[in-house]
Amino acid sequence: MRIFGRRKQEHHSELTLVQEQKTKYDLWAVPAKALLIFLLVCGALGGFLSAYEIEYNSGLCMFGVFGLALILSAVYETGRRWLTNLTSLALFGIYLYVAATNYWVINSGYYAILNRINTVARQSLNIINGTEYALRIEDEYTTVTVFVLFLSMVGVILLNIQMQNKCSLFKIVLATFTPYIIPLYFRLSPSIVYLLFLFAGYVAVAVLQAGSAREYFSRQIRYMLPFSALLAVLLVRGMTFLLPEAAYNSAVPDSAAREASEAKVSNLVQFGMMSLFGQSSTGAGISGGRLSRGAAVMPSYETDLIVRYTPYSFDPVYLKAFTGREYRGMRWTRAGDEGPDDGLMEITAKTRRATYMDFPDRQGRGVMQVEQVEASELYEYRPYYSDPGYDNTRLREIGDGVSWYYYYPAAGQIDDFYGQILNEAKVDDAYLQVPDACSKAVQKVCDAAELQGTAEEIAAQIRDYFQENYSYTLRPGWYYGNPDYISHFLLESRRGYCSHFASAAVMLFRNMGIPARYAEGYAFSYAEVVENGILVEGEAYEDYYDGYAPLGETALVELEIPDAYAHAWVEIYVDNKGWITVDPTPSSSEADTTSFWDAFMNAEGQGTELNLEENNLGTYLETALGGASVALPLVAMLFAAVLLTRRFVCWRRERALPEREQVRLEYRKIQHYLAGKNGNYRTLRTLGEQLDWIREQYNLEIAGEQEEALYRVFFAADAACDCGALRRTLRRLRTALKWRSVRKGRNTG
Repeated sequence: MRIFGRRKQEHHSELTLVQEQKTKYDLWAVPAKALLIFLLVCGALGGFLSAYEIEYNSGLCMFGVFGLALILSAVYETGRRWLTNLTSLALFGIYLYVAATNYWVINSGYYAILNRINTVARQSLNIINGTEYALRIEDEYTTVTVFVLFLSMVGVILLNIQMQNKCSLFKIVLATFTPYIIPLYFRLSPSIVYLLFLFAGYVAVAVLQAGSAREYFSRQIRYMLPFSALLAVLLVRGMTFLLPEAAYNSAVPDSAAREASEAKVSNLVQFGMMSLFGQSSTGAGISGGRLSRGAAVMPSYETDLIVRYTPYSFDPVYLKAFTGREYRGMRWTRAGDEGPDDGLMEITAKTRRATYMDFPDRQGRGVMQVEQVEASELYEYRPYYSDPGYDNTRLREIGDGVSWYYYYPAAGQIDDFYGQILNEAKVDDAYLQVPDACSKAVQKVCDAAELQGTAEEIAAQIRDYFQENYSYTLRPGWYYGNPDYISHFLLESRRGYCSHFASAAVMLFRNMGIPARYAEGYAFSYAEVVENGILVEGEAYEDYYDGYAPLGETALVELEIPDAYAHAWVEIYVDNKGWITVDPTPSSSEADTTSFWDAFMNAEGQGTELNLEENNLGTYLETALGGASVALPLVAMLFAAVLLTRRFVCWRRERALPEREQVRLEYRKIQHYLAGKNGNYRTLRTLGEQLDWIREQYNLEIAGEQEEALYRVFFAADAACDCGALRRTLRRLRTALKWRSVRKGRNTG
């Protein structure tokens, strides 16, 4: 508007530009400032890496840090801000180029460092399982060096900007000492050299800041650095002399904060970065009956077990490691091995063994070798209905860590006589109890599924109901509520993985009066045996299987079992059969019923292609992109926080203005809004023309005294007026204009 244009011109006419006096280029200040940045960056990164004893080319990294710091310092000393900004932009472009062209190298170096940190953390916290990242490039020395160079480049640029604008000791300590918190948490000691680097930099910055030397900052660094280095040496050496590391560890107990945070740190070490957000993650493998509130399963596909056995049927094979007895909200208690608990199924195994001895045409007996590779050593992995201890002298043939079992597959049928003996065994009443926390949800699902009939019929009904109404996913999402998780799974989320389906199914069986319990271990299908199994030559079939087998005579097969085969299922007690397995988790593919010999003979010499069926592809994509469910809300929250912060800052600035300026600002907002809505408004020159146009176009009444008050604000600085009331009136006017515009737009549409 012309009104405000004239005022702006008059305001600028009062300003005078003062010629800035040029200062002489200080050549010695360039390496001095570069050395200060070098001390801080190398002290932070080098000290962190030295605490974990991570090997990399430290000399090359130091040379790169000092060289980059020297370039930035030389440009800064010219005093030309445009040149400094241009150099920073150029370096940022190089930064992006290096990141794009060396992505896998940097990524592998980053994961190599994380693997080392996780290894030390697991040793410190006595954790067996944990996150281990696969490296695309195995040369850790090279990849870590490249990653450290890449990260150092960022640190040099950020510190240079910090010192260029305001040398704040607090911000510099916050940025450079933070990495030390992690190794100090695990009582690791960084190298004394890097500690001297860091403390020398801190002393120099503190002296410069205390002396208010901002105006001659670069010049005074060269005088402060020798003094700072000497003081840092005396400080660090004095501390190590007065309190050696051994004395410190014995004198200083674990802090309460460390003890309180160990659970969260253990969760982070085991499950990775996703545990920091609303969706936690767990590595695949045996959890020992511990349930997480929707944690994401993230298998590494490393081999946990190696199994050698003779396939006998098309049914899946289960290797049980844990039997759950009572459900307590977030975990299952472990069943006892003997007595009514019968966690090892000794009673059922005895009846099957007796049937095999008398009726081998009804029941078979096999021999299975289970070799533990990466599986947890806290558990034993047994096939169903097994006797341990078969010919232990043969363990020497394939090494330690191998267990041999006689087992009696469920493919056979227990003789009626032995079934009657089995029914006389007492089943623990705990396997019929449903906790009050989930009883209502369980009853509601039982009614909805219309469960009825025999135990086998109810098992089929539960499987069908889960298949039709629930979905299998490795990322069910985090559950924040306090009620029981089984209730949440059954009635609200209706999605999860095997542990959730098995836990819920146990309660459904118990509610229907069928003894049931939770089981956990490893499971593999006949299709996986056909696709990934290897025939073992030179072994007679009779040495590994005898008696009834639906598949007929096969051969000894070796199969590697990765952590992704970890599974949870249900055991129910059925009259005349004992404990049998039920798998309620929805399936994603049809069972493979290919003939054993056709499968292995036709596949000989042929490669196996990965078949991404529709359901499998969905699982892969869900696993790969599941983090978006966390990232998108975080991005939205960050965006909202930025907007709120911006509005708060603007509001604070407006409140700091004089009252008349606040009124003018409110009117300018109206002008800006109307100019954007209607081009005709821009042609109006005077305040009166603008207000008349508003009255005519929007049918709004603007009182004459309000118009006069606006004239006094703009043109009569000495005239008295109620600026607060006028500002509130203008706000209401702007709101009314927006509302009328919306209504006009709707009517026009």
